[in-house]
Amino acid sequence: MNSLPYQYGYGDLLGYSAIALVSFITLFIALRNSDIFKIILVALTVRIFFILVGHYIINLPDSAGDSLGFEREAWLIGQDGLFNVFTLSTLPTLGMYNEPLAAFISWTIAIPYSLFGRSLLMAQSMSLLMGIGCVFLGWKLASILWDKHAAKKVAWTIALFPSLILYSVLVLREVYVCYFLLVGVYGAVKWLKTDNIKWIILAIAGFLGATLFHGSMIIGLIIFITFIGISSLKKTYKSLINYRINIKILIFLSLTIIFAGSYLSNKIDVPYLGDFEQSTDVDYLMLKTNVSTRGDASWPEWTKINSSIEVFYKSPIRSMYFVFAPFPWNVNKLSHLVGMFDAFLYIYLTYLILYNIKYIWRDPSLRFILIMLLSYIFVFGFGVGNFGTGIRHRSKFAIMFILLAAPLIKRFIFLKKRDKV
Repeated sequence: MNSLPYQYGYGDLLGYSAIALVSFITLFIALRNSDIFKIILVALTVRIFFILVGHYIINLPDSAGDSLGFEREAWLIGQDGLFNVFTLSTLPTLGMYNEPLAAFISWTIAIPYSLFGRSLLMAQSMSLLMGIGCVFLGWKLASILWDKHAAKKVAWTIALFPSLILYSVLVLREVYVCYFLLVGVYGAVKWLKTDNIKWIILAIAGFLGATLFHGSMIIGLIIFITFIGISSLKKTYKSLINYRINIKILIFLSLTIIFAGSYLSNKIDVPYLGDFEQSTDVDYLMLKTNVSTRGDASWPEWTKINSSIEVFYKSPIRSMYFVFAPFPWNVNKLSHLVGMFDAFLYIYLTYLILYNIKYIWRDPSLRFILIMLLSYIFVFGFGVGNFGTGIRHRSKFAIMFILLAAPLIKRFIFLKKRDKV
């Protein structure tokens, strides 16, 4: 149990008020979407339960370290009032954080802190709201990608997925990343199905929002712009054959070329891989894997990349460790069993995806999600080197696994009829 003095009294009153507000918003969403009424209320109840358990009874996994650091930094930023929050010359990179935008979550939490005061429960209620948003958006997206039966299974899985529950009740970036990543994917899927420019704007906004909370999320934006560029190139070719010029398509193609040129000229930096020159520099990649592979939960020493040839065959291995570790032979203490159970869920979802891979690859929207997911896994395979950190980072992509596996996920007891694939 945490023992910080600000948690009790006025801080708790603020927290209860914030949780009540989130509950009201959740009830409003549930009443307007009767298909997931029960699911969304269960998701809310489970998360509030763990917020209170973690606040008063026991320390939840990952509730110390970065979680307390982000919250403490939010108070450092917000304690001098709202005006101070918005007049900072740069976004906060205080204390243990030196990655650009690493503490954007602290800046976000500092806004209500500057208005109402410090309350850990209030900060956790913001994560709670994002977590409920993930359940709702996951359901909406699955109903577009599959059908209403698969969509319900997706909603139940997100609502009850252990790591998604955990990071929906802690002051960490994961659930914020999940939410904005879903916004980006939703916009991208709607664009792929309708070709309407408004969905491009939504997708870009979503990916940029996720990038603010974790810089490596820009990978999703790069993949999406690549899809736009390929689509625009095909349409430009067809229009030229028919002696027509589509100005909108030419603009999209031009923007794609500008974006690609910026990356190739090292003006865009991707966390974990760096700019284009660094990402193609074997020495830099070797350094990244050597630095990240450390700690008592580190991946085996042989997974480190020590030569250019090893990049080709160890990259897939590191990606597999990122998604599936710890393996049974990596477990050497009780806490590792929790990680192994989490890994088992990803193994199960991956099996379902592979079983249905032909259908997934034929569908443009599902193919986009798959390519984006594989790109993230590849990048994080370089940047992560221990399964303690891996469990947390891979939760950012859990919903993409769930969406791709949706129709084959075993039905929950709450579903009355057997779902057909």
